Amino acid sequence: MKRFRIWLLVLVLLSPSLASAAVIDEFAISNGVTYTEVVEEETTKQSIRVMEIDATDPYTKIKAGMPNPLNQLIQTTKQALEASQEGNEVIGAINGSFFSRQPMPLYFVAIDNHLVNGGTIESGIDQFVNIPLAFGMNKNGKGQIDDYTTTFTYTHSGETDTIAGHNGQRSLNSMMVYTPNFSDGITATNPYGYEVIVSGAGADPSLHFGESLTGKVVGFRPYGEITGAKIPADGFVLSAHGTKTEALLNMKIGDTVSVFTNIDEKWQNAEFMIGSGPMLVKDGKVALSMDPNSARAREKAPRTAVAIDETGDNVAFITVDGRQPGYSTGMSLVEFATYIQSLGYDRALNMDGGGSTTMLARKPGDFTVTIQNKPSDFGFERRVSTVLMAVTTAPKGVPTTIHAKKSTDAELIIGESMTVIIESIMDEYGNPIKVENVQITSDVGTVSGTTFTATKAGTGYISVKKGTAEVKLPVTIKATPENKAVLLDSFETNTWSVPSVYNVAYDGSRALKIESTVTAAQPITLANSPSFMSMRVYGQADHTEVTGTILDVNGVAHTASFGTVTWNGWKYVSVPVQSNWMKLTSISVTKPGVYIDALKSVYGTSYKEELFRDVPVGFRAEADIASLVDKAIISGFPDGTFKPQTTLTRVQAAIMIQRALNLPVDRVKDPEFIDVPKTYASFGSIAAVAEAGIMLGRTGHKFDPQAELTRAEMAAVLKRALKLPETTKSYFPDNPSGTFSYSSINALAEVGITLGFPDGSFRPAEPIKRADFSIFLKRGLDKQSLW
Repeated sequence: MKRFRIWLLVLVLLSPSLASAAVIDEFAISNGVTYTEVVEEETTKQSIRVMEIDATDPYTKIKAGMPNPLNQLIQTTKQALEASQEGNEVIGAINGSFFSRQPMPLYFVAIDNHLVNGGTIESGIDQFVNIPLAFGMNKNGKGQIDDYTTTFTYTHSGETDTIAGHNGQRSLNSMMVYTPNFSDGITATNPYGYEVIVSGAGADPSLHFGESLTGKVVGFRPYGEITGAKIPADGFVLSAHGTKTEALLNMKIGDTVSVFTNIDEKWQNAEFMIGSGPMLVKDGKVALSMDPNSARAREKAPRTAVAIDETGDNVAFITVDGRQPGYSTGMSLVEFATYIQSLGYDRALNMDGGGSTTMLARKPGDFTVTIQNKPSDFGFERRVSTVLMAVTTAPKGVPTTIHAKKSTDAELIIGESMTVIIESIMDEYGNPIKVENVQITSDVGTVSGTTFTATKAGTGYISVKKGTAEVKLPVTIKATPENKAVLLDSFETNTWSVPSVYNVAYDGSRALKIESTVTAAQPITLANSPSFMSMRVYGQADHTEVTGTILDVNGVAHTASFGTVTWNGWKYVSVPVQSNWMKLTSISVTKPGVYIDALKSVYGTSYKEELFRDVPVGFRAEADIASLVDKAIISGFPDGTFKPQTTLTRVQAAIMIQRALNLPVDRVKDPEFIDVPKTYASFGSIAAVAEAGIMLGRTGHKFDPQAELTRAEMAAVLKRALKLPETTKSYFPDNPSGTFSYSSINALAEVGITLGFPDGSFRPAEPIKRADFSIFLKRGLDKQSLW
């Protein structure tokens, strides 16, 4: 990470146009591996990731991975997770080289001196791999990017001749050897050649550099046969075309045939080799080994590369995302090579790119790798053949480092709480340790779990400790202010960008109607660090969001949400105020027609306001009314009152029942009440409850909407609406059998919706008050799931 930052600084100094490059994320994965994410925005946005690996670290290894069996494609993430195990944990990875449709690695792959796939070399300078190039870790444990030379020969009856390659594409007048790990175990060659099938080469018929593989001829695939030859599990197939078929035609069943392969000295005994291309950087200079003006090289695409420094001790995995305008455009190969060269690397080799480009990293505190970039295949990770992995073999140590933070950096008031977020605990090798049995203490508060609560004014700390590892988080606590509210604006005068209105008001005679955004003529100061800012909001349950714009001490604007309007009429709302917020400049709504009134600063966390102007704190039905208001079942009046002791009318009951049961009001059947025409304001609600059989008409086919609802009628309505079960028990002496409401009243009592009056009576003939109906309806809705 240090190396990367130094080169980023040099890059900015040498090329001011790249001064917009910004490190947006960086962390140490282990003692030998670091991760850095950079965004460059000078011309087109590019998202770049660099993983630096110290090959000299005794516990850090770079390894290659591939599917087993080889003839399949598996996502980089899945391959890394499957390769990770105790003592060999994958902590970073990128996708490897290109693959074919078989599916097989397209180019050279060797592991521990064992040739996995000879692959092919493309013809044409416009191709990615037109010369044999590979990245690997050599026998000295150093990263190496260089060309390679392979030798393939076969021997029969004392005669030795050359073979073009292994598991590659057979070309004109050439010979190829295929081993069992090729494709589906069948040669995929065309019928215009001749193939000799050899078996008995041993349980492991693999090609090892410097060694021979010997078996006996067991069969042939003659010229013209369409089906490919099946490769024996203990042998190989020699496949020839044109002039190379002549020698194979002399072979007979039972003949002994040997295949020998070797590689040039600089690659012998390498830990692995992955063939790819083109070369991007060589000897510290941009050096593309393909035509830079070819379509493939010029395309702005996602790219993946591996790079090494001059010593081979430092290796880097590098990716740039692409094909995602606004996030990352991607680079041409020259641009990619130039960027890598600017980081100071001596050599770099291109890997498969496009939708294959993938980088994984184990983030601090995580125990497995996760994908860090955004693949261009619509966010889906593509399946690939080979992968390159950074691996730690470090033992498990003791906690040495803790990364923790507070959920807020704001000063707290005594009684307020915050969460301590433990991001990670690491041992001396950079291994993650489980976040458990952690001690969190403080000299200015108490801690329960990870929740800190301030108890003492002053400056102190929160200590997070596990074993000998400890981090102290500074915290400042303020004394608790008096719990009170201070009126900021009653909107009785015109001090905003729109005038106040008279038709709706909570407190006084005016309120402010907002259609979109209203701006204060002079920003309203939030003096003495209030805990909250509150106001009354009058809405229509249309889910409009109400927000305020607040300037902090530095003049930076913040958007604070008072919530989404899910109620009808007036409601008290508030928003927490951060300690550095100073002035309210505007209030906005996402839909028109919202009224606000009684804007206040609130000090202290236990301050509470009345629900409505005539529903004080502690009122017997306060919680029930509040619940129904929140669900838009009931509302107060435009003047800020609720009128709890006012008798409920039949139309009000119809509206509340319809809303509570969410009965549809569109295309509802007309009950043809003579006093409820279709133009009546609450026609839909009345028709809905009538159609549902919940409320019935009165004499003369009237509904009588403004008539008072008696407690007996209330019981009948609620029993039908809530579908209460029948009961044979009689609960009240003033509820004689034979009356229309007898069973309904007893049903309400049976399930605990009504308890009656203290004297044991129910008083069926008395009108039901708005507060009492709210209590009964709330209880009924709460208990509805019980029957």
